[in-house]
Amino acid sequence: MKKGLNILHFCLYLIEKKIHFLFNKINPALLLYKIPAVKRRMKTKYGIENTKEYLDDFWTNQKNGFSLHLIGGWLVGLIFIILISLTIIALKVSGFEFNLPKYVFIAFGIISYVICYFATFKNDTYLKYFKEFNTWTITKKRINVIISIGFILLVIALFFSSLLYF
Repeated sequence: MKKGLNILHFCLYLIEKKIHFLFNKINPALLLYKIPAVKRRMKTKYGIENTKEYLDDFWTNQKNGFSLHLIGGWLVGLIFIILISLTIIALKVSGFEFNLPKYVFIAFGIISYVICYFATFKNDTYLKYFKEFNTWTITKKRINVIISIGFILLVIALFFSSLLYF
């Protein structure tokens, strides 16, 4: 399970990284950084000579990039949706009433975070797996990304099917 979550985490990182670079091609805000006055200010005040490289590193850094926080949220959210869906299905199959109180959602949120924390976030465990997964061939990365997308779609389908009556 630990390796599976880290594979999913890595594939989500690859997807987010690709989306970031695609968005940079059409992002009009990046044109602001080509203005000479803005370039000078970035260099003198912040010490940033190449703004595009700085922003790319800010988003895609594997150690502490901003995208890792987004990906971590996605990972916790997927585990949360799985737990909620399986609980709803179990309640419907067993014949209990379908009313879940707020504290169940809070508890599942905490459980989801704890699972992700111990499997990926604790002591930067994901960095060890990222080093291993970066050695994959492009074909293997693509296959795992497609499998991850399929898994995400399966989780979404599980959630909506759990809301339907049997």
